[in-house]
Amino acid sequence: MMSIARLALAIFLITAPTLRAGDDFADWLAKGEKGDPAAQSEVGRRYLNGTGVAKDNALALVWFKKAAAQGQVKAEVQLGSIYAHGFGVKQDWAEAIRWFRSAALKGDTTAQHNLGLDYQHGHGVPRDAAEAARWYRKAADQGHARAQYNLGELYESGNGVPQSTLQAHLLYTLASEHENQDYIFGKAKAAEVIVKRNRTETKLTPDERKAFPRKLEAAKALIPLHPRKFGAPGMIGKSRGWYIWQKWNPLTWEAEVTHETPGEVFKVRVLPWATTYRHLAYGARFDAILPGEKINAFFDADENHRRGYLVHFQDEISQMKGHGHFWKILETPEANQFVAQVFAGDKALDDKTHPFEIDPACKKWSAGKEVQSVTLKPGDRVYLTWVLNENRRVVKLIADDASLDVLKKIETQGIGAEIAQEGLAGRIDSVDGPRVHFMVFSSYWAQSNQLKVGQSVRIAGTKAGLRPTDERLAAKVVSLKNRGMYGSGVNDVLLELVDQADADKLRARELEVQRLIPQ
Repeated sequence: MMSIARLALAIFLITAPTLRAGDDFADWLAKGEKGDPAAQSEVGRRYLNGTGVAKDNALALVWFKKAAAQGQVKAEVQLGSIYAHGFGVKQDWAEAIRWFRSAALKGDTTAQHNLGLDYQHGHGVPRDAAEAARWYRKAADQGHARAQYNLGELYESGNGVPQSTLQAHLLYTLASEHENQDYIFGKAKAAEVIVKRNRTETKLTPDERKAFPRKLEAAKALIPLHPRKFGAPGMIGKSRGWYIWQKWNPLTWEAEVTHETPGEVFKVRVLPWATTYRHLAYGARFDAILPGEKINAFFDADENHRRGYLVHFQDEISQMKGHGHFWKILETPEANQFVAQVFAGDKALDDKTHPFEIDPACKKWSAGKEVQSVTLKPGDRVYLTWVLNENRRVVKLIADDASLDVLKKIETQGIGAEIAQEGLAGRIDSVDGPRVHFMVFSSYWAQSNQLKVGQSVRIAGTKAGLRPTDERLAAKVVSLKNRGMYGSGVNDVLLELVDQADADKLRARELEVQRLIPQ
């Protein structure tokens, strides 16, 4: 007999189709027959639900398997559900777990939640509340309402996790604030969420009740910042703009930024998985930004301020080149001084003009070569790295169009050399015998895409400043897949340990930032 938990799962999993004007089953079928995995999954879902075609569980299974064979995550989740419920097939918990685990390790929150249920209730796996909590946490941290609620129950009872009424109340509150509660939980369960939220609130100490609003806001702020929620660089951050980089603490990953005109100084926390784009190359460390340098910064809110977390930065050269902008020299009043204005093509972006002075140690690039001096004249178009020093714009690097590819090459080589020493930052998602599922942060999407199957790597923990520790555990790359838009998101890397005895060491470091060092 299907458990109450499983019935609730069925309600949650099988969703209504996403339809657009002109969509019909024949179009999806044609795309699926040509091998499109998303279309194959959609065909399977329509057969499963009887949307635009006669309901047929057997055909749904066929199409989901086609899509899953190409790694389509939603198809894997649907296959897990089909085998768990016995939709058109004999119920097979082992097969259900296999598909849920595959999708869960790719970051799918429904699959992570379902694995939590399976471990909690002993479906296809040994009953294990601690393992259930572990999978619920992965989904809850990404904002999955049911996982938040189920994890809250474990904290309230102290089952698989240390008992904590405060944690339970936090998770119940998060779960209760999603829209469409009746749809997510069912009417009776939605009411139960509120009851448990209110009950745990009455059990908080006065100090816990006083601190709770800030704790709640902090938890809510972190959900959209989960490493797996990052998309393509440049498509992240709730607020953005030009800022002056003032201070950077490489040990704490905290920074101070301000606007070019004197004003408020913003103290921000730089995320370990924040992305960077400097000199037209992705993956530079924040150490590379000069004090006083003008950068295009992307922020998300924390519990205190809408600029609480720095999630992405681009230097001025990258931003201008990407948008077809440049500095146009207007006049050169004295040696090593010039006045310039930002242009896009033959039009000025605004009426503002700005005076610059060239630092004696300025790096000068012309026609693809570094030169000792450069003669500027009105009408020249240049790209700059400059810093604000007591209201003076001091140029640290100046280059023409013909030199940008060389700057990119040099930057790319420098990033590669650093990664060879310190590795790619990421997290361990799971350790299964000798197999390690490693998520490389989107900071290093360009570099992790270059890993090769069979390549030797080392796994290191991190110390102050997220620098690698001396202990390096040997492994080989089994497979890798980028999960972002246009290949620019996190990379899921499946590794196999050379010494299986190292598995226990890695399990204890699952929530910590790790380094994957290519060999």
